[in-house]
Amino acid sequence: MGKPRQPRYAQIFNDDPAKADIAKAKWAEAVGHLGDNGWITPGRLAVADRYARAYAEYETLYPIAAAEGPVKVGPNGGDVFNFNWSAVEKLNERLAKLETKLKIDPSEDASERPPVSPKTKADEYLD
Repeated sequence: MGKPRQPRYAQIFNDDPAKADIAKAKWAEAVGHLGDNGWITPGRLAVADRYARAYAEYETLYPIAAAEGPVKVGPNGGDVFNFNWSAVEKLNERLAKLETKLKIDPSEDASERPPVSPKTKADEYLD
């Protein structure tokens, strides 16, 4: 399998270049993670694509939903449920499932990983 080809997010999100940029960055991050671990397969690349698209939607919609809150004033003056809030919740759930499939731990910080100690002659002997 050759080098993975990134989907054309500029065309996919033609109405929003910011979403395209977010999707490109997330796809590269996810594929990099898969490549680092030797997990690149066509199926996982498809999951990485869905992850990048959902992440771009989430990042765009979250500030709107957070500003509006879970309940809005309806057209008749009463309280109504905010569908943007619901969409953000559903995207959050979908992202968690996709991260599980990609074996991505969003709480992991590369700077917090323990340093890898170089192999010693004793390690080489024991191996």
